Amino acid sequence: MSNWIWTVLFMVVIGAIIGGFTNYLAIQMLFRPHRSIYIGKWQLPFTPGLIPKRQKELATQVGKLVVNHLVTPQSIQEKLSEPKFKYEMETLVSNKIHSWLNEKWTVEQLLHFLQIENAEQKARDYLHSKVKQKYTSLKGKYSNEPIIKLVPEEWEIKMQEKIPDLSEKVLNKVTIYFSSEQGKEKINKMIEEFFQDRGRIWTMIQMFVGNQSLVDRLQPELIKFLQNDNTKQMLTNILQAEWSKLQQNSMEDLFPNWQDEPLLHYLEKLADKAIPLDTFFHLSIHEVISPFKEKIDQKWVPFLLDAAGNYLVQGTEEMMKRFQVEEIVREQIEQFSLAKLEELVLSIAKKELSMITYLGAILGGAIGLIQGIIVMITS
Repeated sequence: MSNWIWTVLFMVVIGAIIGGFTNYLAIQMLFRPHRSIYIGKWQLPFTPGLIPKRQKELATQVGKLVVNHLVTPQSIQEKLSEPKFKYEMETLVSNKIHSWLNEKWTVEQLLHFLQIENAEQKARDYLHSKVKQKYTSLKGKYSNEPIIKLVPEEWEIKMQEKIPDLSEKVLNKVTIYFSSEQGKEKINKMIEEFFQDRGRIWTMIQMFVGNQSLVDRLQPELIKFLQNDNTKQMLTNILQAEWSKLQQNSMEDLFPNWQDEPLLHYLEKLADKAIPLDTFFHLSIHEVISPFKEKIDQKWVPFLLDAAGNYLVQGTEEMMKRFQVEEIVREQIEQFSLAKLEELVLSIAKKELSMITYLGAILGGAIGLIQGIIVMITS
């Protein structure tokens, strides 16, 4: 009985050794030998190993796998759409922006870093050129147009409504003036100038009325005339008629000796005052951007990342073709050292490959046990 036990154990051990060694050899033959082995002109079978022999085919298939299944617009879009990834990217970009802003660079220093010299003068020249260009354009377009075409309709209506008020204010001012002592002196002077060339007539009037008495009588009548409603209406009609005539004139008619240079110089000064470039270029980037900090974090950064992501998704296929990613992957794998490739695979799957060897030994031992039992039964 004991002989049968030793026979079965021997067959189990032999089966386990054969099974384990066979699997170990099969694993080794994946990589080794690295080159073909010849005996004379005859190539030894199974040389080189599977992966060295099929390295080019493997490189080609991996390149296609990367382009067609791994790095695709869909996979990139899915990654970019992940809330965690979006949050991490937004946080990273915002932190980078704020870190850069805290360096206290001025606008001028930033432009100098970007190799843009004399930025302030260039900006000023550009601003002045735009002012001149706009002025020339407007002058050429509207200088010969009637003023009525240049004034907005609502302005025209308001101006017509204001003319009666203007007439009343003018008459009130004139009334106040001629009611004063200064106005009285003016009336007296006007009377003297009127009659100074009339010799005898003025002498006769002075004899009967007197110079001062004539002024005293004329002043109330003049004031009464100025305060009369008909006078106001007459002045209103005159102003309305003059305004209507004025609207038919062009700018060239109103200003025949128009000089461009003084007006341009004035407009350039207004532009410089409205846009203080000398102050702007000495501000720090932080001062310029800080009012928009909340918008940068909440709107601009997410918008830019979304735009960049959409552009990347839409251009992935084209970029993959232009960069020839499939060719790059194929060439890199073809040039990869077989020893390094073997080391890389073994370092990743060492435990699994060992388990395959052990599994071969177990299966071999089990087969040896079954064979031993069969032999024992049939003997």
